[in-house]
Amino acid sequence: MKLLTFLCILCISACSSQIIDMTPEPTKQKFDLSDTEGDGVIQARDECSDSSVGVQVGNNGCGTNTIYTIRHKLEINFDIDSSIVKNEFFGKIEQLSGFMTEFSEVSVSIEGHTSIRGSAEHNNALSKNRAEAIKSILVQRFKIDSDRITTVGYGFEKLLLEGDDEYSHEKNRRIVAELSSEQSFADMKWTIYSVDKDVE
Repeated sequence: MKLLTFLCILCISACSSQIIDMTPEPTKQKFDLSDTEGDGVIQARDECSDSSVGVQVGNNGCGTNTIYTIRHKLEINFDIDSSIVKNEFFGKIEQLSGFMTEFSEVSVSIEGHTSIRGSAEHNNALSKNRAEAIKSILVQRFKIDSDRITTVGYGFEKLLLEGDDEYSHEKNRRIVAELSSEQSFADMKWTIYSVDKDVE
């Protein structure tokens, strides 16, 4: 019995010797565990500390973007040996000006073309005049900066149709301008409202 009591005392004293005194001051936090953006990534691991609210982020706190390309094409036809823009095409030019106003970084190259009637020299000048006529409307009527517009006259070097009939000549007397802009949109987190937005 004495032996058993001695062993119990020995065990209790051994356990009590394992106790470590706590430090008087709290342990300093080594890493910043706060999440000031509320994106679910702590500051210590966040490589993109300026993420917008609701953006889908990865483990490093950075979001992803999807790039959309928006294009606008302008096609205008002219009468024989003329660089006068007909009224029916002003709506198309206005649409182009609206596109250029919305996407202020975009510039445009306007190409003038002719049919095969007449000399190459005459048609080169005519096609250039046609391109300049479109530029003039964009600048004077729709207030687009002239530095954003270049013009080139190809004469009949780049025919749309190879035929020598009236329909081919009419289609070849034209202006062509095509421009595009890229917009980057942040990928957003899925919410219960995401489906509603897709359906609209």
